[in-house]
Amino acid sequence: MTLLRTARVLVRPRYRLNWIRGRCKADGFVWYVRGTNFSATHEDWLRSLVHPFDGELFVDVGAHIGTWAIRATRTFRRVVAFEPDIETNRMLRTSVEMNRLPNISVYSAALSNTAGEMIVSTRNRISRRELEHRIPVRTLDSFKLKPSLVKIDTEGDEFLVLQGAVETLERRPRIVVETHSLGSSRDVRNYLEAREYSIREIRRENRFNMIQSWLVCD
Repeated sequence: MTLLRTARVLVRPRYRLNWIRGRCKADGFVWYVRGTNFSATHEDWLRSLVHPFDGELFVDVGAHIGTWAIRATRTFRRVVAFEPDIETNRMLRTSVEMNRLPNISVYSAALSNTAGEMIVSTRNRISRRELEHRIPVRTLDSFKLKPSLVKIDTEGDEFLVLQGAVETLERRPRIVVETHSLGSSRDVRNYLEAREYSIREIRRENRFNMIQSWLVCD
């Protein structure tokens, strides 16, 4: 176990619990949680405000451990999840496999407004060696999807994701976007309002005492 991971286990109770148990059950699913301090019920409060949470295709950009994407497999005909972090993507895939979910596709890719590659680093848990991985950077438009609902949470790059989704937005999917700064919120709002979306903002303080701002767009 790396020094950083050891510190997390000792300092964060939820991280320590997740590391010990490895997996948990919630909403009838089994979740692989070793290596994260997120709970399987992360953002339940927000999902309850997104109506309807069903349709033909749910696209989750920044899926993390799948708290949105895995639940969506019950109410959407198909789910596509994007998660660029190598370890988090592995956890998501593990949960998908444990639950034997046939209608979800998980991509190890970052979405932006241009195509290319990016390098992400991970540390091997046994050898403790730092490993570098090249992952593709693509636009959402390049996947030629026809989503009913798109959720975007990319830690500050949400506007870039939307700029790479011009053709996708022409199909008028409903959109849920987390914004991480006032500037990001302004850019996303202006971009979507110019495309005649009506926008409802939801603000809430999270467990880290930070204000989360979500834009629910129809």
